[in-house]
Amino acid sequence: MLEQLDGRSMKTFITVMEEKSFSKAALKLGYVQSTVTMHILQLEQTLGQALFTRLPRGVELTGAGREVAPFAYRFLQLGESLQEKLMGLQEPKGVVRLRALESFCVPHLPMMLPTLFERFPQIQLQLETGFQRDIMQEVSAYRVDLGIVPRDPKVRNLTFIPLLADELVWVGAPTLVKRIELDGWEAIAQTQVIGFGSRCIYQSLASQVLVDKGLATFTEMAFDSTEMLKQTMMCGMGLSLLPITSVQRELEAGKLLRVESEPGIPLEHGLIHRVGKELSAPVEACKSHILAYFNDELHTSRG
Repeated sequence: MLEQLDGRSMKTFITVMEEKSFSKAALKLGYVQSTVTMHILQLEQTLGQALFTRLPRGVELTGAGREVAPFAYRFLQLGESLQEKLMGLQEPKGVVRLRALESFCVPHLPMMLPTLFERFPQIQLQLETGFQRDIMQEVSAYRVDLGIVPRDPKVRNLTFIPLLADELVWVGAPTLVKRIELDGWEAIAQTQVIGFGSRCIYQSLASQVLVDKGLATFTEMAFDSTEMLKQTMMCGMGLSLLPITSVQRELEAGKLLRVESEPGIPLEHGLIHRVGKELSAPVEACKSHILAYFNDELHTSRG
């Protein structure tokens, strides 16, 4: 079987899977649709399994296709790594797929990325946002090269490298926080908890804190954007449990206040990648730059 596999068919398979369409994959790859169909048919014949189920609109992976997907990514990544080594590239060049929480990206990456691109101008960074669980899943499935998560996932197939110590704190508009400090949480029992939705680890922890306090009347309001979340809080519409680094400027300006009577919940943001995966030159360069940047930030803050 191995001698019949080729990178072209694997790339076509991955593109059809990501686009969920033969025609869209053909357009992206610059092929006619019959060529895409032929590549997939040849791969299915080689593997002895149907890889896609045809739908009225597009396609979806079969069970066999889902099993093949992570190996297809690895197949192509090994080929890219081999090509780079054989070409003896002195400067890292290529695509790096990075996924992180939006609340981490906003305060930290705008300061880090310019130096990355200045040092490695030929790296193409594909930055996506997500939540801890899906970041872990994407990295584990080889669809993402690097992830940044707020807690060590403690799973065997992922390497976790600490970047930044942080803590989750309750914050809100000054008038709301002062009511809590004076009269307790019961005084604002009808207030909304503002966050990123049930998929977010911060929101899950916030709900657990309120349950532990015996407060079941709080409702949730969810946003995709940290800026929307902060603006909503500043209008006095609710409270949020957020990393202190993501609201540092608003706290310093007095636009938001921390609920000082509530202890913070420790976080440790860290970089993750797949155990046993050979990192390409651009991924290794990006990883090293991220680690060096946050190491410098740590020493600067301590200094």
